[in-house]
This record gives sequence, C-alpha cells and structure tokens, in this order.
Amino acid sequence: MSNWCNFLGTLSGYKQLYEKCSQNLSGCHIRSWELEKALIEAEETIRQLELLTPRPVPPKITNIGEVDSSWIDAKLAPLEVIRFPLDGKYRLTDKTNFLNIVAWDWVDSIAYQKDIYDCENFAISFKAHVDYYFGLNQVGIVIDYQAGHAYNLVIFPDGKVMLFEPQSDQLFFWEEDMVYILKDAFVLI
Repeated sequence: MSNWCNFLGTLSGYKQLYEKCSQNLSGCHIRSWELEKALIEAEETIRQLELLTPRPVPPKITNIGEVDSSWIDAKLAPLEVIRFPLDGKYRLTDKTNFLNIVAWDWVDSIAYQKDIYDCENFAISFKAHVDYYFGLNQVGIVIDYQAGHAYNLVIFPDGKVMLFEPQSDQLFFWEEDMVYILKDAFVLI
C-alpha cells in the first residue's frame, strides 16, 4: 500500500507543478523558458504516469518439478537445435500453470518497434518475467536465423517441448511446414 500511496503522491505532485506552471504562463506576457521547460516536463511525466496500469498479483504456481541440464539436452535432441545451456538445474511447471503465467504476463501488450523493441526483445522479456516472477527457468530464447525471427521454447515436466510466440501469446507444437524453421536455430536455455 505504501508504494501505491507514493505513486499517487508523485502523480499529484506533478499535477500541481503542471497547474502552477500553467497559471504562471497564462498571466505573463513574456514567457520564461525555464517555466516553459518545466511545463513541458510536467506534461510528459503526467502522460507517462497515466500509461501505467497496475499489474495484478502473479498467479500462484504449483506442481513444480526439477530436472538437470542433461534431461533438457535429451528433450531438445530431436529438434536439431544448437543449445547454449544457461543453468545446471531447471525448475518446470505443467502446461496449466504455464497458461496462467501467459494470461498474467503483459509482454504481448508492448508496442513493436522495428530494430528497437522487436522479436528478440519480446522473447528475452518473456523469459526474464518467467524466471524472475515465478522462479521457473523452463523458457528458452530461440534465435532462428533461417526464419529471421526470435521466439521462445518451453519445456514441460512431461518432456513435451512447445514453442511460444511472446508477441501474441500463442503456445503451439512445432511442425515442419511452419514459418518457425527451428532447424539449426540457437536456443538459450
């Protein structure tokens, strides 16, 4: 509750600064560049704060299993990907819990910006959210140069491997005739 109150205090503080600057500017024939700059900054801060939406509490995740890196290697072997292992032990949850994570996560709501925040940024952000908020490292980052795309790969405790498109929240099994080529792709997991 304290953080929410601080947020509201910050918001109202900027609103007061904005109103004060507006009053001072409207009553003067000569505009002060410092006052004008403060007004522009206050307007932008208010705009940015209004874009923030409170995030719901992350869902509680149950049915967490643990496997080692060699288990991950065995599950990825049929896909012919080049794996860069990131951990020695992996914490995984089932598909039902994973779909709750997908429903909670907001990466898909971020605006795509070519060369600034594009496919690899979505994949990295989604993996980071799952790692950070849930303590699960079952999500990998796929760099698929043949497809010219980046996305996520998810391994479940039952050994199933699925692909995840973080820009649209689509979870699916890989098939050979897809735009997701996957062969010789680099996977960080």
